[in-house]
Amino acid sequence: MFLRFFRSGFATQYIAIGIISILLWSRAFYEPPGMPVPDGPVPLYDLIYALLNTSPYAASLIGFILTLLSAFLLNRLLTRNEVVLKNSSLSALIFIALMSYFPFLLTLHQLSIATFILLMILERLYQSYNKSESLELTYVAGFLIGIASLFYLPFILFFMFLLIAFIIFRNIDWHEWVGSFIGLVTPYIFLSVYYFWFDKWMIKAYEYQHFFMISFDPAPFREPTFLILSGIVLVLLIFGLITGLSGLSEKTIEIRKKTILLIWLIPVMILSTFFSASLLKYHFLISFITLSGLLSMYLLKIRKTFWPEVIFVGILVILLLNNLLSGLL
Repeated sequence: MFLRFFRSGFATQYIAIGIISILLWSRAFYEPPGMPVPDGPVPLYDLIYALLNTSPYAASLIGFILTLLSAFLLNRLLTRNEVVLKNSSLSALIFIALMSYFPFLLTLHQLSIATFILLMILERLYQSYNKSESLELTYVAGFLIGIASLFYLPFILFFMFLLIAFIIFRNIDWHEWVGSFIGLVTPYIFLSVYYFWFDKWMIKAYEYQHFFMISFDPAPFREPTFLILSGIVLVLLIFGLITGLSGLSEKTIEIRKKTILLIWLIPVMILSTFFSASLLKYHFLISFITLSGLLSMYLLKIRKTFWPEVIFVGILVILLLNNLLSGLL
């Protein structure tokens, strides 16, 4: 009953997702967590942090709206490209639940911004599939990676994801590689001019050099509740990858390639984990794009839904209780 409701294309699906989202974020609206402190050279996030750090209610409200927009953008992206069945909003629901799975996530943070931009990049890559010349789209994709890295520096490694997309979708074309690289460095050219003008270039160059030293903080995984919930997410991710890969042969070439590209987010996310520093507990949110797509693919094609519905609703209840009852970190 529950899963069947989200399989059909009714407007009430989105109302239900909005209500579930408000419930999951409800505690943040009256007892919001603090925004994570900027880590590394992240000038755009520094600016947002300076504006909203003293207004936690506003930060949580903006974070909620951005997460909701990301969920609907992901759902539209996957259904329009037929990676999942059309007329379904299950991907949006799963994404909202995952992005809200622990209290400290219920605010605006670097990864919620980076994830939203990543969805915009993925949308442009999907659009480029059927275009023989897509220099504009690939330039914009590279430019967006550069912008996202000004909020969260490890995101610059997702330029590799862009190159992987070119290899998967078509033969190697050096114009696309060069165009996307120009897009990537464009924000940094303007940033370098700004730093040089205000005599900060050498200081900032040293900060960026320091980024390439491997650094991540595993401290959050010593917390039992966070470890248990992260374990559940990891199991779901492994299950989603297995079911997603096993069903690839049933799809057309175009959908198969778009699904493979979605899966490639996971290896790039794992590689960039080693540079996440104090934001390790936020970094895994990038994988929720892939996980939402793969789980919805599985849940939308099964016929016997009783036990999957029980498990899914049970997880939603656990997340809701955890967000309401545990201390905000």
